[in-house]
Amino acid sequence: MAAISILVPIYNVEMYLEECLSSICAQTMKDIEIICIDDGSTDSSGIIADRFAAADHRVKVIHKSNTGYGHNMNVGLDAAHGEYIGIVESDDMIPKAMMQTLYEAAEVYRADFVKADFYNFATRADGGRWKHHVRISSNMHYYNRVFCPLDEVDSFLFTMNIWSGIYRTEFVRKNNIRFNETPGASYQDNGFWFKTFALAARVLLLNTPLYMRRWDNPSSSIGCTDNVYAACEEYDLIRKWVKDLPGNRRRYEYLCSEARIRNYFFTINRISDNYKEEFYKKFREDYLMLLDAGEIAETRLGASERERIAKIVADPREACEREIEERSVYIKMLEQYKYIVIYGAGKYGQKVWSALVWLGAIRRVAYFAVTDLKGNPSEMCGIQVVRFGELSDEFLKETLVIVALKDEDLRNSVIQRIHDAGCPNYMDGEVLFQMPR
Repeated sequence: MAAISILVPIYNVEMYLEECLSSICAQTMKDIEIICIDDGSTDSSGIIADRFAAADHRVKVIHKSNTGYGHNMNVGLDAAHGEYIGIVESDDMIPKAMMQTLYEAAEVYRADFVKADFYNFATRADGGRWKHHVRISSNMHYYNRVFCPLDEVDSFLFTMNIWSGIYRTEFVRKNNIRFNETPGASYQDNGFWFKTFALAARVLLLNTPLYMRRWDNPSSSIGCTDNVYAACEEYDLIRKWVKDLPGNRRRYEYLCSEARIRNYFFTINRISDNYKEEFYKKFREDYLMLLDAGEIAETRLGASERERIAKIVADPREACEREIEERSVYIKMLEQYKYIVIYGAGKYGQKVWSALVWLGAIRRVAYFAVTDLKGNPSEMCGIQVVRFGELSDEFLKETLVIVALKDEDLRNSVIQRIHDAGCPNYMDGEVLFQMPR
C-alpha cells in the first residue's frame, strides 16, 4: 500500500501534462502511486502518460472512453490503494515537498483531510511567470489547528478547491464520498468539496502555499463561457444528497444554499454576456424556491450580497444590464493604457491584483510600486516591486497608476503626491472593490 495515491484526471492537455507529471514524479515523498485517468483524449496526452508509466513504475495509466470529469474521478477513487488520496489537475503542478508536508501533518493530527494554501500562476507577456498566493481562509484563526467544519461553519466560506490537500482514503470510502457523474468537466468538484466538509470531524489547514494552479490554460473550465447551467445541476444534486441525510438536515440545507448562491455569483462572472440575462432569471427562480422552502439563512449573507440579490429578484434583466455595463466601463478604461502600476505592496495591492485578474487586465501590470523599498518585498505575484520615484516620466505617460493603500489618509496623500509630480493617469484602487463580483 502506498502512502498517497495521486489522481491525475487527463483530457487533451498535451501542452501541460509533461510539466505536471514531472513535478509529481519529483516529489520528496517516494512512497506514492500516480494514477493517470485518460478520459478519451484525442491529442497526445495518453501517449505522454504512457511514456511516464514506462519510465516510473509508480505511474499507472487508465485509458477509457470520454465520460466526463465526475466519472473520471470516480474511476480514480476506485483504483486508489494509498492511505490517502491526493488530486493534481493535469494542467497544474506541485512543488517537491507538497505530498511529504501534507502526509506528515495528516498523520500527526489524525486528520480526515489536510489542505494548504496555493498559488495561481500564469505566463507574463515577457515570458516570465507571475504567481499569486491564494489563502484558503482570510482568517488566520483556522490555520494550523484541528477543527470540525460543522462546529465552525464559517469554514464553508473557505476558497473552494479539492486539489490543494489530501484525504484519508478510509474517510472517503466509509462515507461513500463520490463525484456527481454529470456530462462535461465543470463544477463536479463542488459536490466532492461540500461532502468532505459536511462529513469530516478532523480538518487541518496549513498556511503555506503547496500547489501551483495554472491560470492561463485557455481550455480550462476556469475560462469556460458557455457551460451556463452546470452549477445549477451540480447544486441540485448536492441538495438531493443533503435531503437524503439522516436526522436534522436544516444546518446542511442552510450551508448548501449559501454555497449555491456564492457559486451562482461565480458563474455570473465566468459565463459569456450573451447568456447572462437568462442565468439571472435562473438565479431568481432558484433563490425564491429555496427561500420558500425555508432553506436560506439570510443572516449568513453579507450586506452587499443581500443588496445584489434584492436587485436580481426585483428585476433580473435590469440587474444584468447594469452589471455588464459597469464591468465594461472598467475594461474599456483599462484598455486605454499600455501599462498598469499598482502603488502598494500589501494586502490592498493583492486585492487590486485580484480585481485586475477578474477584469482580464493582469498582463498589463508592469510593476508594484512603493515609496520606499525598505521593509517591502522585492516582488509580489511574480511582479517586481520598485520605488515609484524611479519610474520615468515617459513610462508614466503610457501607464495607469492604481493606488492600493488601506489607510484613507495615506491613500489620499499618495494620490496628491502623484498628482503634484505631474503623473497624468491614476485612480484610487478602492473603486475597484465596489464592483459586483
